[in-house]
Amino acid sequence: MLSTTTPALRRVLNAAVAQFARHGYEGASLAGIAADAGIRKASLYSHIKNKDALFLAVFEDALKIESQFAHECFEHSNTGLPGQHYCESLLARYADSEHFRFLLRTSYIPPESLFHELQEGYETYMQQLLADFTAALRRHVGEALSDQDALILGHAYMGMVDSLHVALIYIGTERFEARLNALERLMGDSIARLVGEHHD
Repeated sequence: MLSTTTPALRRVLNAAVAQFARHGYEGASLAGIAADAGIRKASLYSHIKNKDALFLAVFEDALKIESQFAHECFEHSNTGLPGQHYCESLLARYADSEHFRFLLRTSYIPPESLFHELQEGYETYMQQLLADFTAALRRHVGEALSDQDALILGHAYMGMVDSLHVALIYIGTERFEARLNALERLMGDSIARLVGEHHD
């Protein structure tokens, strides 16, 4: 964990996330990261201890950036289903954000030596999504939403997000959109039925 981020360290982190997102832990080289950051490889060690430390620093950086992005998707969406805006933003986000590509690929295919740290960080990210979804669901359905219904729909939403995250890594755009549309329909039907029950 890095306590401060200087402009030089920011260049290193930006170069590293690009290398790690494209080539993974094994394929990325410290020499390539240093070259992309505009410094000598030996100078890297004034910023980071080793490759593991750099990888974890990039992961922590990606978690902060993508957690903020996801939170804003929930906070700034007042239309549609709870959590819909986040899900519909995923395809473009995956194309545009090296941090998001790195976060997903690293979380689903982690280097063995860092498995526990990476899984813990990804689970924290997913728990934030669950909390944001539950808050949005309560705003959408109202005070009549029971804790049991919130729990069930929360688990369903997280299953939906898991499925879409995997789809981003392993399948093409057309199949991703088909999966998104099907999952949104199922979630929409479930929420509509729940709202109907509370207004009967």
